[in-house]
Parts: sequence; structure tokens; C-alpha cells
Amino acid sequence: MKLFGKQSQSEAYANELARILVGQPVIMRRGETVWSISIGSHYLMTTDTWRLIGAKSIITTSDDDGHQFGLPAPVDAEARANEALADNMIAAVEMDVRTGDCTMRFGDGLSLQIMTWSSGYETWQLYRDGEFFGAVGNEGLR
Repeated sequence: MKLFGKQSQSEAYANELARILVGQPVIMRRGETVWSISIGSHYLMTTDTWRLIGAKSIITTSDDDGHQFGLPAPVDAEARANEALADNMIAAVEMDVRTGDCTMRFGDGLSLQIMTWSSGYETWQLYRDGEFFGAVGNEGLR
């Protein structure tokens, strides 16, 4: 019964996030230890790991950043992501309330996924106008 209560709260929070983030632009920024994802002018999400998927394949991921992969220069994941996201607005937000995985969908098959890779640490945090708004961790969204 206790778990059901948490899931209900998580589902309400996921629905609220979807409602407020739809229609917002996204800008990716590399930090020293985490990535910052500006969503519109009021929201900032911080995370360690993400991936940007196009209509046919992965465009880039946070783990690609700085790796050369036999290319002429190392991958600049920030530049690749922002180029792909330019002039796009979030069309839908999907949250897995069990894991806290967050998928922001744009047009033409473009999607930004923030994945949860820990059962103990908060994988991402969301701030509204600089104040803590929510996070995902071992007990789901909160």
C-alpha cells in the first residue's frame, strides 16, 4: 500500500512536468562535473548522462563528449546536441515513474533521453527559477 501511494505521487508529478515543459526550447551546456539542460527561461535540469536520438540513430550522448573515435577531432557533444535541438520545442514529455527515466520528444523523431543509472543516487535534478523543483532517485520521482 505504501508503494502505491508513492507511485500515485510520482504519476501526478510526471503529469505536471509534462504539462509545464511542453512547448519549451532546450539548450545543453557542459559543466565540470554535470550537464545543464536549460528548458525555456524558468527550468534547469542537471544530470550526468543523456542521449540525443534522431529519426534513424543516436546523434550524440554525454559519454561521447571529448572522445575522438578515429575522427579528425574529439566529439563536442554540446555543439552536436545544440545544433540538432536548434529551433525545436518539446512536443511531449514521457516519464517512467518506476525508474525516473525522462524522454523529451521533439518533431521529426528527435528525442532527448535522461536515463537513470543508479538505484541510490539522484540521477537528475530539476530547478525552477533557481529553486529545487524535483528529482529522481531510488524511490522514483519526487
